[in-house]
Amino acid sequence: MRLRFVDLFCGIGGFHQALSTHADLVHACDIDADCRKVYANNFDHIPGANIRNGKENVPPHEILTAGFPCQPFSKSGSQLGFLDKIRGTLFEDIMDIIRVNEPSVIILENVRNFETHDEGRTLAIVRGALDLEGYDVKECILSPHQFGIPQIRQRIFIVALHKGKVSNYYDFKFPEPTGEAYNVESLRENLIGGDEEENYKITEEQMVVFAHWSKLVKAVLSNEKKLPSPTWSMEFGRTYSLDGKFPLTDRTNKELCEELRKDKKKVNEGMPKEDLIALYPPYIRSVKQSIPAWKKRFIENNRNFWNENKGLAPKKWLKKTRTFKNTYQKLEWHVGNAVKEAKDYDIMKWMIHLRPSGIRVSKLDHIPALVAISQIPIIGPWGRKLTPREAANAQSFDPEYKLSKTDSIAYKQLGNSVNVDVVRRILSEILKLNISPTDDIVSADKTAKAKHEDFVQ
Repeated sequence: MRLRFVDLFCGIGGFHQALSTHADLVHACDIDADCRKVYANNFDHIPGANIRNGKENVPPHEILTAGFPCQPFSKSGSQLGFLDKIRGTLFEDIMDIIRVNEPSVIILENVRNFETHDEGRTLAIVRGALDLEGYDVKECILSPHQFGIPQIRQRIFIVALHKGKVSNYYDFKFPEPTGEAYNVESLRENLIGGDEEENYKITEEQMVVFAHWSKLVKAVLSNEKKLPSPTWSMEFGRTYSLDGKFPLTDRTNKELCEELRKDKKKVNEGMPKEDLIALYPPYIRSVKQSIPAWKKRFIENNRNFWNENKGLAPKKWLKKTRTFKNTYQKLEWHVGNAVKEAKDYDIMKWMIHLRPSGIRVSKLDHIPALVAISQIPIIGPWGRKLTPREAANAQSFDPEYKLSKTDSIAYKQLGNSVNVDVVRRILSEILKLNISPTDDIVSADKTAKAKHEDFVQ
């Protein structure tokens, strides 16, 4: 007999792709219309839009999966224990379905920080709610890179096994990392050129910026010096006080001008205050009361670096840097000792990630974790950013999986998805256990619980 599964908060179907070899879908839901469209296009099943619609009629199933949202749980409530602490959250809706159907296996996934959220209380509430329903609960932090996939994406996986339906539940263990080598080349797809490749190439502006920063990297590192981490060129040559009056709007035009003139800014007291404030770095303009200690440390490190090493920089290097947009005036060099020869000082030799914090340059062995917001890595030697299909490869989706035709939507959906291979490996360990089929008959008392009747365990 094939197993049956329910796919809650299903996204584009990462859990479905992983389970479909061994189980049949009986119910899915997701609030995102774009996700439902992609899901239906791949699995011939249109997910419901809301977990709360018809949850009392979810068909019987042996496996329940959910990449559930991390909503805040109650810290007090009316002292009814774990059940009261989840009241009003989406996790309560998951538990309603669990109480009615009592699936043999539950697989939950969330971000790495879920383990320590609210000093561990959130995870304790989830564990406690499942324990009350007769489940043995285990959790583990896993990442694709532990299994030879070039993406570091740490996520918490929670596996709950029904003690009455999985007779050897105590034998379950999460998959052991294989320690296989990995490299981004394994993600690469062969583009056919023309418009297809042109859509992903880096821009002329980025080429100029990367070449410009590469000159400083070479000048500094080839002289056996180190770049500050992070490198904020906005602080090179600056002297404004780090202990002045904040926010800057509280200062008079005279006070601002006196400080800015020390940094050789051409200003006068008749200028609009907003124009004077604009001459400070953006991370100073946003200070409300005082500059945090960590930010002071970064600023001082960068000022000291420039004072000691400005003679190494190419002529007029800093003047040109000042013309770049704010993001391009900051660099994070995370290549370390991978530099072996002169050509390795070129930023285009490495992985490039454009972030609000600056240009992050790192080794080519893996990509950073895909995220829902569009911060797609640039593979320097390829001369372009990662394509949606390559992002799907990083998430272990099968080659024939049909992505959204809109790149921005595809990137977002893949950034929200579970990694298919990691789930397959967890499922492989679960299938070693003795899983009993779920009865089709649902008792009246379980249905009552599902309808939110108050009770005390």
